[in-house]
Amino acid sequence: MSTLVVLCHPVPESFVAAVAAQVVETLGDAGGEPQLLDLYADGFSPTDADTVTVAAHQEALSAAGALVLVYPTWWSGLPAMLTGWLEHVVAGGSAPRPGRPETTAASRELLANLRYVAAVTSHGSSKFVNVVQGEAGMHFLRRSLHPLCPAHCRLRWLAFYDSDRSSMADRQAFLARVDRRLRSLV
Repeated sequence: MSTLVVLCHPVPESFVAAVAAQVVETLGDAGGEPQLLDLYADGFSPTDADTVTVAAHQEALSAAGALVLVYPTWWSGLPAMLTGWLEHVVAGGSAPRPGRPETTAASRELLANLRYVAAVTSHGSSKFVNVVQGEAGMHFLRRSLHPLCPAHCRLRWLAFYDSDRSSMADRQAFLARVDRRLRSLV
């Protein structure tokens, strides 16, 4: 089963990039056939998406049996680059909403093969702060993206909290957790 791994971080040497590398390695070892899509390295623009790029990304997503989003949580939510990718690639240039059944139907068709969607993210703040703030990123994925997926599609949330004060041991433990959780999905 092919898995589209979408990385959204501007710094190739970041911990989030290391998490994406772990995701790709784990999926490859477990037979998940990962295809990495690095939005920054590919020059994706969330405001002026090239139709050729969007079509290529839609083709990759349509062929995938799973989707893994790897990103940092900024200002309690997804980075604008990733939100723009979801709007252009998944929703075809406009966010799905009531009264727009053609967009929703096209999105559902694009996501029809997904067995699972996983979000792997980092938070600078603690779990407590994120719970108080409502886990906006998880809420968005649960309420906006996941309902467009098939009924059997599972949503998994893997969050690394308190990353601003984390140690190397904390980061290694999170990478091991990512490895375990993704292996259980494949």
